[in-house]
Amino acid sequence: MLRVLFIILAVVSLSLAIVLGEAMLYALAAVLLIAAVGLMTAKMRRRHNDVPETFMQAPEQPEEDLAQLGIMEIKPVGDAGAEYDDDDDDASDHPDKVVLESFFSDAPENKKRESTAGKARKKAPRPRIMVSEASTQSYADVLIPALRSLRASVDAYTVCLLRQEDVPLRYHIEVMVSQNSYARNGGSYSAKEPMLAGHRALVPVVYPRVGPNGFPKAKLGYYHEKINVRQVAMVPVPSKKHDDLFVLLVDTMNDDGLEAASVRVLLEQYARLVSTVLDTEAEGGLANLDENTPAKPRREIIAEEMERARTHERSLSLVLVYLSQAEELDVDVDSVEESLCSRLKSIAVDARVERFGELTYGIFYQGSSQSVAGWAGRIQSAFPEDDDVLPGGVSVGAAVLGPRHVGPDELRSDATAALQEAFNTGECIIVE
Repeated sequence: MLRVLFIILAVVSLSLAIVLGEAMLYALAAVLLIAAVGLMTAKMRRRHNDVPETFMQAPEQPEEDLAQLGIMEIKPVGDAGAEYDDDDDDASDHPDKVVLESFFSDAPENKKRESTAGKARKKAPRPRIMVSEASTQSYADVLIPALRSLRASVDAYTVCLLRQEDVPLRYHIEVMVSQNSYARNGGSYSAKEPMLAGHRALVPVVYPRVGPNGFPKAKLGYYHEKINVRQVAMVPVPSKKHDDLFVLLVDTMNDDGLEAASVRVLLEQYARLVSTVLDTEAEGGLANLDENTPAKPRREIIAEEMERARTHERSLSLVLVYLSQAEELDVDVDSVEESLCSRLKSIAVDARVERFGELTYGIFYQGSSQSVAGWAGRIQSAFPEDDDVLPGGVSVGAAVLGPRHVGPDELRSDATAALQEAFNTGECIIVE
């Protein structure tokens, strides 16, 4: 009550000060207001100090049997047998609802009571294959589906078929299926020591540990970068029609799984299948597949590479290479294209090489934009004009992926314009 009195006196003093014009009354009003505020602050502090420091804990409630509460059955709302489609990626966004059917002695007319449970357990995300490539169309038609099924069967991270070249030691990527975009989509890589040495053909070898005191990570050259895989298994694959040794290899991000006896049997069976396919392809038994299977549109290939580069925030350049004196050649075009493609793949070992037209190939280079010019220049210098097999040299034009390239048509248009300018001038042209 005292602070209320001080406030009233302060208001009266302020009113008289305004009417009479006395400065002392203004000062008195201010003092009264300060006193009222002080009294209010003191009261709030006393209330705060009265709060106890400890709190009583509610006694634990004993667990009650659902039957004692009258809950007789729990079932889902709607169709009890309905399940989410395995292909619906958004299924986990819909929480299940359940109805608790109960009868309570104090509930009028025995009404059913509804309760909404928490969100249902989310499905594990389906694995996304980032790299699925083969060195030939025949291998793509037959071996990619086979390696995809092997990957799913053993829950592998990457499955690949490598061809071992002994002198010098080098591994060529024949088929690659991987969930990691850093897996090589073709070409080859050098190695200091072989993957397998002294092991029998078609006998799986499992390395339960990768890293220190286990399988050396440096041997995993089929990745562009070091990947934290946990286990590796491989099988030597012999071929009666090839001089080189092939290796079927799988790795996983799991700590176990590849050591199981069933997995070893599975790897051996797939290795036998691959061996049969290699021999059949060498004899020409798979040649008809190339004629019946249409090639993937170039536009689709460019779109795939653009999406992959932007998803992983990496640089990308489309480099077009054309045999400059193609119109003057009086030889079999197919044999010339085979030689041109083979040489490009041997030079651009870390890039994807695709046919873009007659005697024209596209190369997807993932290096920085500053290194494109030097890299494309090395491609051009690898085809001298006085070459016996591919005379006249090549024209090289490149376009660096940028924000203006909304779709594949824009990137291909810039690369085509660069190639045309390179053909007219004889110089390597880069469009940024």
